[in-house]
Amino acid sequence: MKLTQNATYRIALELTGCQGMEWPFYTSKIVECTNLELLHAILTCGMPNQFISPWHHEKRTQEFISKISMVENSLIVSDGYLLKSPTTEYLDASEKSVNSYYLGLVFTKLFSMREFDVDYFLHTTIFEQIYGKESLICNGRKKPSFVGYQKNADQWSIWESTGKRDHAPKALDDAYNLVLGIKTVNDMQPSYAIACMTYFDSKHGELQGILRNAAEGKKANIVFDKEQYLTLYYRHICEIFDESLRRKPFDSVIDYIDGYLEIELELFGLNIDSSDKDEYLRKRRIKLGVPKDILGYFQYNRGMYADDTTITSIVESLQIKPEDYQEENFFMGRDGIYFRII
Repeated sequence: MKLTQNATYRIALELTGCQGMEWPFYTSKIVECTNLELLHAILTCGMPNQFISPWHHEKRTQEFISKISMVENSLIVSDGYLLKSPTTEYLDASEKSVNSYYLGLVFTKLFSMREFDVDYFLHTTIFEQIYGKESLICNGRKKPSFVGYQKNADQWSIWESTGKRDHAPKALDDAYNLVLGIKTVNDMQPSYAIACMTYFDSKHGELQGILRNAAEGKKANIVFDKEQYLTLYYRHICEIFDESLRRKPFDSVIDYIDGYLEIELELFGLNIDSSDKDEYLRKRRIKLGVPKDILGYFQYNRGMYADDTTITSIVESLQIKPEDYQEENFFMGRDGIYFRII
């Protein structure tokens, strides 16, 4: 499996109780996604370990490459379906558990984007790591793994992710009970409160997902600052740009789409395409694009904007229309982050 090669993947998905679903309240379907959609999910799925150690030159790029490597080495493709890679059987039990956990995070992000039009998706632990324990309050209850946000609808959603090697009903029940306990997010009823489990089918080793939406929550209220939320979502992505500019001159940044800046990322350390004799083409590269205004806020905040300018106001002013960019080898999320391969 190589995420830098054009491909469409299929994943069997079960959905239960999701709002807006017609009767019956249970349905199953095959979800299709491209390699670029999966790359977008990997990049934008904030993982708590990325903020454990202090930032250093190349840190964000190395993290992104390591996550790509983890997904590529954990999965193989057969007839378009994602299967468990035989190489993972050599891992010990704890390594398998960690691997399944991170796959669960990535595919929960993917499902939220594909099936529920969630624009932003952030791991709640990151709040505490950056802003302290009081930055996200959950009334004494255990907080969910993720909070999602839909910009146009101005709605929040909550998600609990669990990744397992095999089908584990108890793990799904625990995740469901956690989201069931959440009543409001920033004083608004969440649009969705979903428990998500990804696992490998015991018969064929096929990656599958289950989404279970909870009814109206019981009592807990989640409170956090929207400005901090959006800052944490974009910050590590913009740091990848900074790292790229340290390696290459400024003319390596191009204006591929009006209002966006793009850099080329070489995925150092990943398997090269040995079948191609051209040294440039053998190296695995992808193009990453970010809105100029977002980059400007993080890189030149005081120089380009007034002191009272917020990332929230910039995001709300962005006119992001992914449907306008349906080129081959190109994918843009509703957050304005895009990937393309040439």
